[in-house]
Amino acid sequence: MGFELEVDNYRALRRIRWKADGVCALVGPNGSGKTTLLSVLSFLQSASLQGFGKALNWHGGAAYFRNRHALANEPTRFALTAGSTRWESEPSTSGIGVVIPVPERLTVEQKVVAEQRAGESSLLVGDESRIADDRGFFLSAAKALPEETQLKMGPLMDVLASSSLYYSFDSFWQLKREGSRENTDTWLNPDGRNAFSMLRNWIAGKREDRSRWEWVRSGLRECFPETFDDLDFIVAGQTVVAQFYAPGEKYPTPMYLAPNGLLMGLLVLCAVASANEQQVICIDEPENGLHPYAIQRLVSIMRERAESHGLTILLATHSPTLLNEFNDQPDHVFIMEPWQETLPVRLDQHQNPEWLRNFALGDLYMNQTIAPQVQPKT
Repeated sequence: MGFELEVDNYRALRRIRWKADGVCALVGPNGSGKTTLLSVLSFLQSASLQGFGKALNWHGGAAYFRNRHALANEPTRFALTAGSTRWESEPSTSGIGVVIPVPERLTVEQKVVAEQRAGESSLLVGDESRIADDRGFFLSAAKALPEETQLKMGPLMDVLASSSLYYSFDSFWQLKREGSRENTDTWLNPDGRNAFSMLRNWIAGKREDRSRWEWVRSGLRECFPETFDDLDFIVAGQTVVAQFYAPGEKYPTPMYLAPNGLLMGLLVLCAVASANEQQVICIDEPENGLHPYAIQRLVSIMRERAESHGLTILLATHSPTLLNEFNDQPDHVFIMEPWQETLPVRLDQHQNPEWLRNFALGDLYMNQTIAPQVQPKT
């Protein structure tokens, strides 16, 4: 399905114009804003559910919200488009939080269907004035729109409902040592801590959820053919721990003794399998701990899943091996170079595609030809 994202003057992001679909790689030097860019979708998801005030509290607070290089007359602005629907907003901050109300606008098929204007407590839905509820503009407006218009908003709602940033799986070591807390989750949390409980629920749950587990197990067998064959679980009190079987082995190995790469591969596959049709998944540095073979197989598996389920999978990476998997798809590689006026730059627009065919993209990244850590001298 894909999406189009515009961001002006938000944290490290000066000017973003990004259109992405399928499996995409995002590369750039440290500090260029890759993780911040991936986090924008999660920030907008929070804003769509609870308004910008609460979203800001959940995503870093008011400090440094506005890009430090923005001119006085330049607003912080967001615009997200999917299908025929576009949501625009211009939040600003005081010393402690967002200035309410935030100017926002919903456009469907190039027609403004709802709008919140600065300084006005009510919002306009068509020609009618309405009071926003505690959830903020987006859901208040969507609820008030005709059913036909709501249906047209489906692609944008899917992007917002599903946008998840998996950032180095913060609870990796805790998960490995202690397992997951028993719960009814069927979706992987951003920190990955609920993975074992979620997998157990997939196996015991609905048919569509069991197929997610079967896809993860098949992917692990493909990525780690000498190490992994199957997985089962042990419940102790309120804790779920996992153990895996190697091919041909009668007895399992506790997951806390598993190779780090196996657990990382499991988490990456679980993140992708959690997504429903037409949704967006963002993963920061999925290559951590993985052998080049496993990285190559993971990208291939993710592409198949993205194509069959209409997913958009965004991978921020520093891995030459992962980049080489895009040698034939430079239009799916995006570069963050802070000295460029607009980011990210699509690789086939950054370099001549005919010239790119002569090289491995990982080599170009390693030798500083694309997205170097230090700005080239002119």
